[in-house]
Amino acid sequence: MPRTEEQNQRLKEERRRALLEAARRVFARKGLAASKMTDLAAAAGISYGLVYHYFPDKESVFAALVEEAVQQGIQLVAEARQRSGSPWEQLQWLCTRVLDGVQREPSFPLILVQAHASESVPGPVGQALERYSSQFFQQIVTLIEAGQEAGQVVRTPAAELAWMWLATIQGLALMRILPHMNHVPYPETNTLMRLFAP
Repeated sequence: MPRTEEQNQRLKEERRRALLEAARRVFARKGLAASKMTDLAAAAGISYGLVYHYFPDKESVFAALVEEAVQQGIQLVAEARQRSGSPWEQLQWLCTRVLDGVQREPSFPLILVQAHASESVPGPVGQALERYSSQFFQQIVTLIEAGQEAGQVVRTPAAELAWMWLATIQGLALMRILPHMNHVPYPETNTLMRLFAP
């Protein structure tokens, strides 16, 4: 029995999602320049030709992943800021979600590191990344400043704290993909929160 149009659409979306998830891991490890469409197809378990059914080139796959990663980060910080409770509790909630996310899927922050570090990122992707990253960073700074105003966060310049926090998250993501670091205990939320403690 042939599939319905709705079933075809659902299958197409599932394959696209599987391709993006596999590509995220490939790009996080190899970067944009070293990755090939054949790598993405192999990682996703689909034929080389089928990849082109969803994306015209590897740059457009990478662009979709960068946008997704940054949008998720912006959404997460916005959700933290909308939660009830003190700024400290909002920061704690954010740190818990981010640590859990990095432990489950370290490729999300690593995609952003690759995008910032790569010289081969297409101009429009780089411009969008700068715009979104600035928005994400400013939201974290604003949350830290709210904690400082409430006397709950150390009186260090908020931008410095935000940079330190982001560097820690990126470092943890890198450590998660190194096989010889699997035995090292993963930090808990309270450990990360010490960055902000007055």
